[in-house]
Amino acid sequence: MRITSMIGIASAMLLTGAVTVADAAQPKKGGTLTYTYHPEPTALSTIATTAVPVALISTKIYESLLEYEGAGLTPKPGLAESWAVSPDQLTYTFKLRKGVKWHDGKDFTSEDVKFSIGTIALKYHSRGKTYFSNVADIETPDAHTVILKLNAPVPYLLRAFQPGETPMMPKHAFSEQEIAEKKVRKAKVMQNPIGTGPFKLKEWSKGSHIILERNANYWKPGKPYLDQIVLRVLPDGAARAIAVEKGEVDLAPMTALPPPEIQRLSKLPSLVSSQEGSEGLGPVMWLEVNLREKPLSDVKVRQALSLAIDRKKLVDVIWYGMGKPARGPIVSSNPNHFDKTLPAFEFNPKKAEEMLDEAGYKRGANGKRFKLTQNFLPYGEEWVRQGEYIRQAFSKIGVEVDTQSLDMGGWLKRIYTDWDYNYTSNFTHNYSDPTIGVQRAFISTNIRKGASFSNSMNYASPKVDDLLKKAAALPDGPERKKVWAEVQQTIRADLPVIFLIEMGYTHIWNKRVHGLITNGVSMYSGWDSVWVD
Repeated sequence: MRITSMIGIASAMLLTGAVTVADAAQPKKGGTLTYTYHPEPTALSTIATTAVPVALISTKIYESLLEYEGAGLTPKPGLAESWAVSPDQLTYTFKLRKGVKWHDGKDFTSEDVKFSIGTIALKYHSRGKTYFSNVADIETPDAHTVILKLNAPVPYLLRAFQPGETPMMPKHAFSEQEIAEKKVRKAKVMQNPIGTGPFKLKEWSKGSHIILERNANYWKPGKPYLDQIVLRVLPDGAARAIAVEKGEVDLAPMTALPPPEIQRLSKLPSLVSSQEGSEGLGPVMWLEVNLREKPLSDVKVRQALSLAIDRKKLVDVIWYGMGKPARGPIVSSNPNHFDKTLPAFEFNPKKAEEMLDEAGYKRGANGKRFKLTQNFLPYGEEWVRQGEYIRQAFSKIGVEVDTQSLDMGGWLKRIYTDWDYNYTSNFTHNYSDPTIGVQRAFISTNIRKGASFSNSMNYASPKVDDLLKKAAALPDGPERKKVWAEVQQTIRADLPVIFLIEMGYTHIWNKRVHGLITNGVSMYSGWDSVWVD
């Protein structure tokens, strides 16, 4: 056996700018960090949904086997104090930390790890199958040893053990009935979490706030530094900005404020504005398209709709320059996997009209070709504005659009449980490897009702399926890059989603906050080392 860090994949994802690992000042104990994000979480575990607001809060409550350091996400000990990988990459042995307690005082053991991976993450997390479908067996020879036996190498497996990706869940908190009846996402623990993390739930006043309090029995001596973390629910973007400006809110993470407010507040001496700490995410925005019926089942129609959208205008006007036009499912900042030969998407409304005519969707007497229903992602004002722009763009080529507004719970149900939509705006993360972040949206085995942020489109391409499976088993190098290039080219031709922009996250925080940026997924970290003046 050999100890390994497996950092090659993620380290290639470094973006410009160095991550500030620690503040020079001496950390202080106590105090409250207040942050705001819209919309409000619908659950407190990423097993329920991996939506950003859920990931932001749940990663302070739940932990995983490993922690990560730096923009390149170098694996470090977490709930597992050490790990070893066999030379053939088929056996992973984790030695668990002793003395770790769940928030209810019960011991954390290897049985919890086996349960969390095999029963929970594999079956219910949107990326669970990507991480763990090659796990043939999970052995627990004692209370503090877990052995994963794989039937094929998984080069990115050590990327799986982030708190938002494979949260360790307490086996004892799930009833046999919840497991047997596949009611895991509706289990009581999903709303009343029991984790091992630095913070535990104190209060959730829906529509107002969530309060997390310090876990006094946390396994790291002297941590966390904060007494409390408070999420303030502020649906109005202007109100969020004012709260940050006045110091009532300490942090607005991951572009939680309207872009014009970010530009304005970034100039204030009391605040810090940074895009560091998100290098491991790689968000790509698109229009998610339901392919189950005409006209959207026709690739020519989707190509025409794509031609009607001015992506540069989206970036410059709607998002105030925060991002760049997307060229496919993989972000252009990924040197190991992005296909540089991909051209920019064309903006050509005249050509779009010609394609719709050729596809048999000519304008009627009223000038309309057909009608579509649009659901925008309910994440704030910019998504509303973008929806209005797209409605106008489509109307110029004779496509009528009915825009419908939903709250987050209703949106998740309509898109991922009911599949009752024409198209919706959405975004997903590439993460540290495209097999983790890209595959889940386009592989046909992820056409599963209720699985959020997966293949809601009903996209089933045997060619893409085969390529994705091949890419998942290959180590990084020329052969794998060639496979991923073919994946990108094929998906661009099929357009199961209409790619829009590569997003850029901006975090704004008060200078009284220290220690936020520690790795490439800093906002999805536990914040046990964050402190305030």
